[in-house]
Amino acid sequence: MKVTETLARYALEASYQSFPKEVVHQAKRCFLDLIGVALGGANQPLAKVLLKTVREFGGNSQATVWGHGIKTSVAQAALVNGAMAHALDYDDTHVRAMGHPSAPLIPALLAVGEWKGASGKEALEAFIAGFEVETRIGEGMGVKHYDRGWHATATFGRFGAAVGAGKILGLDLEQMKRAMGLAGTQAAGLRLVFGTMTKPFHPGKSAFDGVLSAILAQRGFTCASNIIEGKKGYLEALGEDSRLEPMVKNLGKKYEVLNNTFKPYAACLFTHPTIDALIQMRNKYRLRPEEVEEISCDVARFCLDAAGQGEPKTALAGKFSVYYCAALALAEGVAGEDMFTDRKVLDPRMVALRKKVKARGVPGYKDTEAKVTVTTKEGKTYSIHVDIPKGDPRNPPNDKEMEEKFRSLAGGVLAKPKRDRLVKTIWGLEKLGNIRQLTRLCF
Repeated sequence: MKVTETLARYALEASYQSFPKEVVHQAKRCFLDLIGVALGGANQPLAKVLLKTVREFGGNSQATVWGHGIKTSVAQAALVNGAMAHALDYDDTHVRAMGHPSAPLIPALLAVGEWKGASGKEALEAFIAGFEVETRIGEGMGVKHYDRGWHATATFGRFGAAVGAGKILGLDLEQMKRAMGLAGTQAAGLRLVFGTMTKPFHPGKSAFDGVLSAILAQRGFTCASNIIEGKKGYLEALGEDSRLEPMVKNLGKKYEVLNNTFKPYAACLFTHPTIDALIQMRNKYRLRPEEVEEISCDVARFCLDAAGQGEPKTALAGKFSVYYCAALALAEGVAGEDMFTDRKVLDPRMVALRKKVKARGVPGYKDTEAKVTVTTKEGKTYSIHVDIPKGDPRNPPNDKEMEEKFRSLAGGVLAKPKRDRLVKTIWGLEKLGNIRQLTRLCF
């Protein structure tokens, strides 16, 4: 099965006119969400380290670092923007692909688009093509790829970034296959680093590598043209019980972008059913932290695997602690970015409540599922089961909620008039003659 060629050919043939209206609108929602979370991450410590490094490296002024207005080389801009996009762990997620598809893709294609003066329609084409390719690869690689320790965002994300950048650059079929080959041979990213700056570095480096792969392929750099299915290739080396068929099934007929999840809470997605349940219980039963004896959480296996930090000491670790997230949801009734600070995580009141949280993985539970039981000091018990948390494609945020999230995150770096113009520009993305009309609003 020539999967690499099939995906490459699809990416090249995909056109704005062929996309259903709901797919184009969903793509714009992805741009709005991703740029918002990246601007929200612009002042995170990792951004400061990367910016200092980029300044020392130097480079031609080809593309913008969002939130800062610094111009640097196209690959370095993709690196920094991609890392900032995942710095808060607040970016979109494709559950079946087990990763964050927009974080490596949009920074790559916008950097190349700004460099080359691409139109808004070209950016949308590149995004949808890249998204469909990377998420299908992620689905085909399957759960065991992630379970073995691979950060799927970083492994499939390089393909999405290469395809998105390659689409903007106008690669032909052979060049696109080589770009995907270059992306596949660089695929890496280990889950051991979750909870450190290196997790968001993964999509940044994926964006960098995707841009580099597309440029090198355009200039005649050679590589295997069957990197996904070939012997000793991507699937064989990194997969386990992985399958080629899901990577191409219904390609161009069913769109994976419609299965994207937008996070309403600024934490690991696996914690969201628990957060949802406790916010519902807090509001329904008027529960207060001082009344609680125990919070018992039944969750999916991957929740404890990815977000099982029992003693978080930092804001970042708190995002990967279902214990802290449960305590936060009950205590505050919200779980936005302002609730994940070092001070909040170490607040004695929060620590005391967190220690009352018990969590266990339940075989058969879906990743979107949790059952939470609260026992009070008076012996009363309250229980709620969540199967479809807010943000899931079956329970999505509306456009107004998406805008509110964007404005709250971008407020730290953009004044209100510029935020308003940027929102309007994204909703009218297909009308832009030059993507620079968008990127100049990002700082």
